[in-house]
Amino acid sequence: MIFIPVIFFGVLLCLYANVIFKTRSKIFDLENLPATKFALVLGAGLEKNGLPSDILSDRVETAINLLVHHKTTFLVFSGSSSPDNFSEPESMSALAQSLGVDKSKLILDNQGKTTFDSLNNIADYSENEIITIVSQRFHLPRALWLANSLKINANGIPAKIYKFSAYKTACWYLREILALPLNVLKIIFKKFQNNR
Repeated sequence: MIFIPVIFFGVLLCLYANVIFKTRSKIFDLENLPATKFALVLGAGLEKNGLPSDILSDRVETAINLLVHHKTTFLVFSGSSSPDNFSEPESMSALAQSLGVDKSKLILDNQGKTTFDSLNNIADYSENEIITIVSQRFHLPRALWLANSLKINANGIPAKIYKFSAYKTACWYLREILALPLNVLKIIFKKFQNNR
């Protein structure tokens, strides 16, 4: 019986490797990133005091660089609210404005509970334009794969201003691998709904 979880994890590992392979050409550095109207900054949690976590701050500051270098026109901060009534998008917005970003350049999506939700939401108003997804390298392959599955034309830029421990990074990669089955089911369910 011990072989069943090992085989299951092996299948997930192969699936994740395939996702990385299929999306690698869509990940750019700042210099080579094509300019887009919208850059989608995905939520990544808040501290207990409502401020962005270090991983979320990394994404916000990376996104600000896109504005500074004229690689995007608007930043879409997507996330959800915590039980303490802290809003990820509001917190991201406050950080961006404290770093000099004009509020008119910010769009807040408070219904982005998951990466899947955030992508669905931006598809409603991006009018089939190419978007840029801002996240860490461990997360970008799944985000780009989901975007492609939802017929969203997207590129990605990795947030890498902050440095994280090997332990944290390994946990995040493991989380990405384990998240794939649920995302596959979400895509299948959405396609089923669209075909009804």
